[in-house]
Amino acid sequence: MEIIATTALISINGTFIVQLVSFLIFLYVINRIMFRPLLNTIDQRDDYIDRFKDDIVTGRDNLGQLIRELDKQRAQVIKEADAMVHSLEAEGDRRASELVEEARQQITALRHETENQVKDQVQQARQALAGEVDAITVTILEKVLHRRLSS
Repeated sequence: MEIIATTALISINGTFIVQLVSFLIFLYVINRIMFRPLLNTIDQRDDYIDRFKDDIVTGRDNLGQLIRELDKQRAQVIKEADAMVHSLEAEGDRRASELVEEARQQITALRHETENQVKDQVQQARQALAGEVDAITVTILEKVLHRRLSS
């Protein structure tokens, strides 16, 4: 080989070819050792991220469905509670009416009983007064007439 003396920045000689071959060997080795595993790891990570995104979308869909179901259940529970409140109010009104009616009946019975007792007491008082009136009348007449009246 002949060495050419030039003042150029790059000279083509045997060292250049050796450097080129060593660079190509270096690229082959770096590709096998570093780039392929790194690309495989990147692909695996991308697959994991894609699966994770799919899981997120599925989770959001499930969450939306659960929220709708909970809303339906809440509406059903509210309807049932309203129905129970109305039935309890109706039962309370009915029971209150029954209690008021029972109280009226008791008041009426007590009033009749009291009226009968008052009538009896008035009758007894009249009988007692009638006897006293007769006695006082006889006494007054005896005093007015100045004589004794026989009964």
